[in-house]
Amino acid sequence: MVIRFTDVPYSDEFINRRHRNWISLALMYGSYYMCRYSLAIGNKSICDHFKWNNEQIGWIITAGFWAYALGQMTNGFFTDRIGGRRAILTGATGTIILNILFGFGKEIGLISYFIVIWLLNGYFQAFGAPATIKINSSWFSLKERGIFTGIFACGIEIGRWSIYGLGGYILTRLSWEWVFFIPSLIAIIIGIIGYFSIVNNPEDLNLPPVEQTDAREEKDRSTPKIRELFCKVIMNRTIWIIAFAYFCTGVVRNGFEQWFPKYLQVVHHIKTDSTLFQITVMAIPVCAVMGATIAGYLSDKVFNGRRGPVACIMYFSQVILILLFNYFSQPVISCLLLIVLSIMISGPHALLGAAAAMDFGGRRAAGFAGGFIDSWQYIGAGLTGFGIGIILDKVGWIGWLTSLTGFAFLGGILMAIIWNRLPEKREA
Repeated sequence: MVIRFTDVPYSDEFINRRHRNWISLALMYGSYYMCRYSLAIGNKSICDHFKWNNEQIGWIITAGFWAYALGQMTNGFFTDRIGGRRAILTGATGTIILNILFGFGKEIGLISYFIVIWLLNGYFQAFGAPATIKINSSWFSLKERGIFTGIFACGIEIGRWSIYGLGGYILTRLSWEWVFFIPSLIAIIIGIIGYFSIVNNPEDLNLPPVEQTDAREEKDRSTPKIRELFCKVIMNRTIWIIAFAYFCTGVVRNGFEQWFPKYLQVVHHIKTDSTLFQITVMAIPVCAVMGATIAGYLSDKVFNGRRGPVACIMYFSQVILILLFNYFSQPVISCLLLIVLSIMISGPHALLGAAAAMDFGGRRAAGFAGGFIDSWQYIGAGLTGFGIGIILDKVGWIGWLTSLTGFAFLGGILMAIIWNRLPEKREA
């Protein structure tokens, strides 16, 4: 029996091969996240080991994010030229090697060493998003992308779920460097699976192409020219609005995700292998999948492919939750609010970074559009490294989520501007 998540009349062969492709791709991108959030879960242990303050570890976080942003600018373009499969395998190889080198840094102890390693890791990580967007834009039509973006978020959250849960147990039983070694070994296994499973587009398997928004793209399989990519993306006003909103997502999402494990340990004195910590770190990724899936479904089925309305509602919901967070001091309520906040953050993250990039970039420029939009997320994310580190050292944890409120509000305003926006259809 073939499981279908769409009412588009594809053949059983197409559906089966597409399932295999995006499941392998999702697992591979999930392994990227394991090798990215290893620093978030190891934050406190690393600081305790080297006697670093929050600003010092923050500069390592920032280096990775800003290198990721630069990588998105360049790697999205490269991905459209070399293909998504080659791009995602290149990034996986680099991030595995660099996580291993980060772990060996325990014997070196120089903060400059860790900054350089994490900077390079950020660059190789930047192959992941444009590669997945590039490949999926060839396998999913416009009205499928929202739902499948939500489902695809499972891969991301599996990676976070694995490193948060597994990392918590590793830290109580082994030294912190194993939070970098063990995910790297898992990523190697997943990378081998991806090498034999991932295919760029249906045509490579002699399967029919999916319907594209831009009719010209269905007929043109040549490598896109540099001028075409820049005109399609840089000259698009809607893509710029989405990019600025994604900057706001970068601040809120990464300000939340990079620091909440340390918040639970420092403020509420919750051990990483305790029941409450494990439930919280497991629930946050699971509920994030729910948020992304619900957002994708609503944008496809209720708003007919429009991403703006759902993203707008979720941005303003973030504002409300962040304001509520500071009124409660009980550990259980704090954890519950963090879990609900993850739902509202993941919706705009999935819709704007993947579905909207595919919508407005089109098949031929999806990688560059995705890379361009995602780069703005990580320009914003870079502020949450040293920036939140300074805030924590100066005013304490009361300034943590409070500092993110304005960015969530601005994101909602930007999405309200493109509430009714859909990609233009062109005649062949």
